[in-house]
Amino acid sequence: MKYFTLVQAFLTLLLAGSYLSVPLAGAAPMGQVTITGNVPIACDLLVQQEAGAASIPDISAGHANRHVATVIETCNSPDGYIVTVTGANSGDHNGIFVDTVSTDSHPFTIRYNGVSVSPGGVVTDSTAPAFDVQKNVDITYPADETLTGTVADSYEETLTFTMTAK
Repeated sequence: MKYFTLVQAFLTLLLAGSYLSVPLAGAAPMGQVTITGNVPIACDLLVQQEAGAASIPDISAGHANRHVATVIETCNSPDGYIVTVTGANSGDHNGIFVDTVSTDSHPFTIRYNGVSVSPGGVVTDSTAPAFDVQKNVDITYPADETLTGTVADSYEETLTFTMTAK
């Protein structure tokens, strides 16, 4: 009986050993793993106001294409991006100097990168990414001798530029 138990134990070890030496189904001498990642969409505007824009000497004299700012557009969206401009006083794509005391006003038009701003205020409609693209912002306003600012530097307007990825 001892002999039978020893043979049975030996056969069990042989079978177990041969089972372990059989290669796993589907194993190969080489394998691969694909690793992917992404970069989130990032869109940024840098608006650099020109020194002379903060204190125009005499808006009643009028001026054509006065350079007031440079906008730098950067957006990595593969579908592109849109930039719009809105005047705080006008609420649209036009600008209006408003006397903060008397509410007297004086309109102006905006040119973005040499092009007049169209209704809706879209100044850039890009279909591709852009990096550090500089665009000039110029304004034109007519002469108006009837302007009588209540205090020096009383006529103001704020232009807001907004960028959105597509």
